[in-house]
Amino acid sequence: MTEPDDTVVLALDIGGTKLAGGLVDAGGRIRFQVEHPTPRTSDDLGDPGLAGTLALAAHLRAAAAERGWQVRAVGAGFPEYVDASGRLTSREVLAWTEQPADLLGDPCAIESDVRCGALAEWRLGAGAGLPGLFYVSIGTGLSSTLIADGQLVRGVRGEAIALGELPHVDGNLEAYASGAGVAARGGTDALESAGNTLGTVLAGTIVPLLDPPLIVLGGGLGTAETPYWTALNEAYDQLTGRRPNPPPVVRAKLGSHAGLIGAALFALVS
Repeated sequence: MTEPDDTVVLALDIGGTKLAGGLVDAGGRIRFQVEHPTPRTSDDLGDPGLAGTLALAAHLRAAAAERGWQVRAVGAGFPEYVDASGRLTSREVLAWTEQPADLLGDPCAIESDVRCGALAEWRLGAGAGLPGLFYVSIGTGLSSTLIADGQLVRGVRGEAIALGELPHVDGNLEAYASGAGVAARGGTDALESAGNTLGTVLAGTIVPLLDPPLIVLGGGLGTAETPYWTALNEAYDQLTGRRPNPPPVVRAKLGSHAGLIGAALFALVS
């Protein structure tokens, strides 16, 4: 059964750098989109009190009303740990004070932003038709999600996303190989060393442990044509070459829209 043309999902992709929102139809098509920079607190956390998120949601509701579209649900991805009930359980990126589900109204699906990107790429993007994938979001931070045998792997606490927490000589992988980590070190050498390191981790840790059918790189840095991408693939190819048919590494087909579309998909199935 298809949805009426005037029915949309209000989708939010909340990040440490930008707040993205869209009105998405049941087929995953973004029919209206808007972005704003993420407001910061004095201690450099994002979106204090989720005021920016709420203003963005209000903007989208008004846009839907102007066009005669009915908002059937809200789906939102956040750069924090999210448990099975849709509650944020960390305060590492955003300065939230109340749960977004209590602020955005019902029906509302709250998820980790990286799980939103993974779901969209599996259903409608690079992994469509496959039994699963390993999705890595390389943006301001660094996180990942595994979909295996048709099941999204959340972990008992909803924390099976923390690729960036793997140890590294400089603290952890996120501090070294994320967008923020690269920016802190600066220059082409930083991009190359970060890509080399992540490619080594994917080839030497993720593939031997999980053996996914596909590795998808999303996020701003993950989808860009930079020395990061080249160095990552060179390291990955070198280390996986001893075994036949290693999982291909590809960019997210949906690009920067994966998070929004995935947030809408979560809302549609909730």
